[in-house]
Amino acid sequence: MKIFISIASYQDKLLPVTIHSAYSSAKYKDNLTFGIVDQCDFKLDFSKSKLSSQITYTHLDPEAARGPCWARSLAQTLMKDEEYFLQVDSHTLFEKDWDEYLLNYINTIKKSHDKPVISAYPRGFEVIDFEKKVFKKNQEEDSSTHVMVLDQDKVFKDGYFSMQKGMPTESKQIYKGFLLSAGFLFSTKEFVETIPYDPHLYFEGEETSLALRIFTRGFDIFHIPKIPMFHCYVNDSDQFSRPMHWNEEEDKNRPIKWVELQRKSKIRIEEIIKGKLKGPYGLGSERSLNDYKEFSGIDLKNKKIVNPNNAYQFKGLLEKDWAQKTTKKKGFLW
Repeated sequence: MKIFISIASYQDKLLPVTIHSAYSSAKYKDNLTFGIVDQCDFKLDFSKSKLSSQITYTHLDPEAARGPCWARSLAQTLMKDEEYFLQVDSHTLFEKDWDEYLLNYINTIKKSHDKPVISAYPRGFEVIDFEKKVFKKNQEEDSSTHVMVLDQDKVFKDGYFSMQKGMPTESKQIYKGFLLSAGFLFSTKEFVETIPYDPHLYFEGEETSLALRIFTRGFDIFHIPKIPMFHCYVNDSDQFSRPMHWNEEEDKNRPIKWVELQRKSKIRIEEIIKGKLKGPYGLGSERSLNDYKEFSGIDLKNKKIVNPNNAYQFKGLLEKDWAQKTTKKKGFLW
């Protein structure tokens, strides 16, 4: 029942808060291991912490950083014999017994689906007083299932990339989805072995390309009620600020600028979608992009929305039975 927690952090003062929250809020504390890639000016010292034996910590100069996907890929290499994999951002708060909650849901889903990935955008929190560690959790009473859809106003805003958003359903059902959140992703070790993070991607397109690789390799994305964690979406305030990798001040001394990393990343995403990239970082063969179009309503290859009800509102998918066995019908895998 060991859970590997992957955390890639960039100049984030909330990283220690995230680690402490994950550990202190867990029911099975001894079953947690942390794989941390910390790209920061200041190195954290865990030598005197009771968590020291459960943390593998890699510290890197932020000038050496090559973006979120590169760091997440590196964090995955720190995984050992853990049965489960959890990826979160370094600005996350956890609810009590979050580990038991996620394990119960994934084991329920696995009764019907062999390859589940649980993901969605967590509810948010804001920093009220950083020194005193006072935080305000948003939507704390919202225990509904939040699904993920495309933002209709920002579809294909940059090539294949579209903005995504979370949407509460007022339901506590499990739903099978077509998008994922890189800031909360829970699955089994088979997910990491089959669909390793691509270190050659940068940021935009990260979630889209990963969702496609998941779908075409026979894994299914699920949204569950009341994700037991909160994410800090607000970057700058009087109490807290977090530099981004692409900020001009952060980028000025790097030999390879972020715009070059982004340029190469966009080319790679096109290669993935067009089926030109082979191997573990490319698409799988269990389902096709046409199957994904039929399921999601998104024709990525041709940059078109063919079913706005699904793509923007999740309407048709709200009526689907998540537990239905995967079957092939007229070329489409459900």
